[in-house]
Parts: sequence; structure tokens; C-alpha cells
Amino acid sequence: MDYQMMVYYITQLQQHVQQLHHQINSLEQRLQKLEQKQGNKTNIEKLEYHFDQLKIERLDGALHIGITPEDLQSIDELSIPGQHNGSMPPIHQALDQYVQEELPEHLQALEQEYQFPLDPIYRQTLLNDMRQQLAERITHYSQDNVVPEQMNQHIMTNVKKELHTGLKQWFINKQKEQ
Repeated sequence: MDYQMMVYYITQLQQHVQQLHHQINSLEQRLQKLEQKQGNKTNIEKLEYHFDQLKIERLDGALHIGITPEDLQSIDELSIPGQHNGSMPPIHQALDQYVQEELPEHLQALEQEYQFPLDPIYRQTLLNDMRQQLAERITHYSQDNVVPEQMNQHIMTNVKKELHTGLKQWFINKQKEQ
């Protein structure tokens, strides 16, 4: 290899190393910008939702409506006003019985109406998740300004309506995805 060829080769090699150096610097700058953007997280002051507009994409565990993960960490036990000694209040018992005995028929009717059959295990998981949310929904509706004599009926009507509307909306959303 002659001298000129070696100089040419070294020059090419040096240019390639400089190009790689510039590319590394550019990538480092982009990475720093991305890290800075991630550091500036958005703070959401208030989030409003409507249960009938809830869309369940995938159900892997419990869905807690109205409770943030921070709330779950700070709550030792969820309780219903008037609940004593671990017994379930009559309104909760009635709604629990409704979810176990009557809501499955409604769910199967929706499956047929929307031609979207559910796996029996998935159907049971969905119903169990709804049962777990009853206490929270009862508490929510018990805070409404209703005369005490009509409170139980008010809670029953609204929770049932919420369950039906939520399920129907879920099927509508599933139908749109297909």
C-alpha cells in the first residue's frame, strides 16, 4: 500500500468517526429533550366521567369507578354507612342478589342482541366486578338529597339503571370495534 492510499484511507476513517461522533451528540440531545418532556408531567386537577360512557377494553382485575390508585393505598377498608359487624345492609343484599340472579339474564340478552357471545368465565368475572362495586355505588347514591323513606328505592333504581346502561354501552363499543 503506498503512502497516498494510506493517507486517503485514514482520512476516510477520520471522517467516518467524526460523522458517528456528530450522530451520537445529536441522539444524546434528543434523549435529553425527551427526558425533560417526561419530567414535565401534566397535572389533571379534575376528571369527570359518566358511568354509561365507560369503555372496558380488557378486564384483568378489578375496575374501581370513582377511586384513584392513591385512594386505594390510603383506604384500609371500604365501608358503607350504617354497616356494622361485617354484615351487609339490606339494600346491598338486594342489589347483590340482583347482580347474581337477574343481571346474568340481562347480560345474556345483550349478548344475543349484539351478537357478541361472552365466554362463561369472562361473563362471571364481569358480574363479580360489578358486585364488588356495589358498595361504592350505594354510597354514591345515598348522598343524594332524597327523603329517607324513598332512599332505598332511589338507590335500587339508579344502581340498576347504571348497571344496565354500562353493560349496553360496553356492547355498543365492542360492536363498533368489530
